[in-house]
Amino acid sequence: MKKQHSRSIALLIALLLSFTVLSPLTGTNAAATEYVDTSGYESLKEVYKDYFKMGMACEAISHWHYAQKEIGNPAKEALISNLFNSITCGNELKPAYNFNKNSESLFKIDHSGKEMMQWAKDNGIGMRFHVLLWHSQVDPAFFAKDFKPTSKGITTTSDRAVLDEECLVDRETLIERMRLYIYGALEYVYANGFAQTIYAIDVVNEAVEENNPDGLRNSYWYKIIGPEFLYYAFLFAREAEVKYAKEYASLYELDPEGDLSSILPKLFYNDYNEWFTARVNVITDFLTNRDWNKDQQLIKSSVIKEGGNGTIVGDGLIDGIGMQGHLSDNNVIRQYISALRQYSSIVSEVHITELDVKCTHHDENQWYYQAKFYYDFFKALVEEVKNGVNLTAVTIWGLTDDTSWIADGFPLLFTYNLTAKPAYYGVLLAGKGEDFNLKVSETITELKDININFEPHKDEYGASVNYTPKSAGFQSRGSGHMPYLRMLAKVNHTENATIGFCLVCERSEQDATCMLDISKFAGKNITITAYVKTEDTEIAIGLDSGESKELKRVTSNGDWTPVSVNTDIPAELDSVGIYFETNGHADMYIDDISVIYTREGEDPAPVMDSEASAPEPTDEPLATPTETVTATPAADEKPADAVTTPAPSNDKTDTKSTSESDFWTPSTIIAAILICVGAIFLVVGLVVVFKHQKNKKKNG
Repeated sequence: MKKQHSRSIALLIALLLSFTVLSPLTGTNAAATEYVDTSGYESLKEVYKDYFKMGMACEAISHWHYAQKEIGNPAKEALISNLFNSITCGNELKPAYNFNKNSESLFKIDHSGKEMMQWAKDNGIGMRFHVLLWHSQVDPAFFAKDFKPTSKGITTTSDRAVLDEECLVDRETLIERMRLYIYGALEYVYANGFAQTIYAIDVVNEAVEENNPDGLRNSYWYKIIGPEFLYYAFLFAREAEVKYAKEYASLYELDPEGDLSSILPKLFYNDYNEWFTARVNVITDFLTNRDWNKDQQLIKSSVIKEGGNGTIVGDGLIDGIGMQGHLSDNNVIRQYISALRQYSSIVSEVHITELDVKCTHHDENQWYYQAKFYYDFFKALVEEVKNGVNLTAVTIWGLTDDTSWIADGFPLLFTYNLTAKPAYYGVLLAGKGEDFNLKVSETITELKDININFEPHKDEYGASVNYTPKSAGFQSRGSGHMPYLRMLAKVNHTENATIGFCLVCERSEQDATCMLDISKFAGKNITITAYVKTEDTEIAIGLDSGESKELKRVTSNGDWTPVSVNTDIPAELDSVGIYFETNGHADMYIDDISVIYTREGEDPAPVMDSEASAPEPTDEPLATPTETVTATPAADEKPADAVTTPAPSNDKTDTKSTSESDFWTPSTIIAAILICVGAIFLVVGLVVVFKHQKNKKKNG
């Protein structure tokens, strides 16, 4: 008995040790990061209280089991509640997590969505409900007969799957499922006391594809119901909120026949690239001109505005437009403001719903240009509100750079440990009406050509260095969609390469592309050459300085195709990149890139065509990874009233653009050792159990 007892203790110790070793690696330990004290940060909701709500998109640790998310992380919760008066669930209220075929209403709240609604309510913070209908992040069972979606005859749960025609439901069935889901979501909000917390609902998200004949995305909502699915969605949302506001009015101590405006969330259409002229025109058209329910011939309803003209706006079914606002620090602000004004003229409210600003610089000035853009952007927004534009909420799409969907662009206001970036101070200064007082760095570096073959190389100290997309100067490019950039081994163009690496741009949408930062060549004439491999039939190269300018388009030969062009880079550009695009959405493989500037008195480097051979190598060294230096001005450069800006830390690994060749860092090596140790303890414990059971049988 004593022997068995000791073995049981040994097993327990082994298991405890294994879990102890492994638990820090599972992302459940919120104490792993030491956060800075944020109690001294000025509140953005107070600074902007006379203009619009200041919101923050966040996610629950319980949803992803990732400790760096916000709700469930006390330090991040405190920062959000102190600085902002609105939140949006990044994922938790999307149909992928709330559709349930076994529910009578087809809606069943995700536990993390419920947690976030309750947190917002408890902290007196408003919430935008994002989102009811979307083509992405939706269970394909929504569209399938008997809720059994198939792709090529195989059951699927992927929202990206091409579903078999024979598995799709008919039009009337999908309309009814849509109605049930929307009604179910709204009833949950009202019945559980959240109708005064939810102040806006994104009814439909990203339904536009301006390159299609009628400008609308060919989603399953569109394929099965037709373009009028948009009208049905807003009609059902309006019907549901009117119905449940009356039914549950007493829960909010309101008279069902009285003023219920405090429990009637505003209904929004939300989209990306929303400031592009073509997309502005499509959105304006389908909301105001397409009379899908003229004379109520499509469907009759008591909530349709008397005298309505059959359009979504004319029938009083929509309150606002959400402009996502995925921007870069070189975008043209006046174009965005022009779209803002147009939307404000057709609906009662406009929200900026997913704002982030990618850094396009990879030098010591990246924080300066980002902060300056945030400052100029918010200053312009304030002026528009003063001039009558009905912008009522602005939401930043994430709290810290490391958890952003475009982490390689460092697009947000805070670093991983909650240090405020210059971008935060740019927003703050604009709201307070103060001058922007950060200064661009005056560091002068020697101008060198760029020659990148993505192979491991030696740095200036003789150490072996592997490329990452970031260290090579590449970043993802797109607005509503982003590619995944990574280094790929053994697929390359470089002759006699030791290993053979290239950059791969993995994508599922045509607008998800990439670009190389060439800002340092402003005012120079340059020749760019690169080899691109893709299954698409055309490859384009161009300049992106906030506005895109195509320089050359070539036919892809299906293998490594040279793309080469000579161009002048305007001297007045603060930020400019060379972009690579195709005429489809196949992956792009890029290798052997050179950017050679024309020296004074010399002829430009030759431009290659598809038959030309590679240029002779120059004496210039390969481009090497550079340190990211904060653009915080030196103390003696600040005016007396300048804001003191703590330098953001760049120690946090960019988890979204990790090179395969750069995987084995000291951190990953330590993690691997800990995993092995934990596994050993686990194996020992299992062996003890096995022997114990074997001995029991023998003694049996």
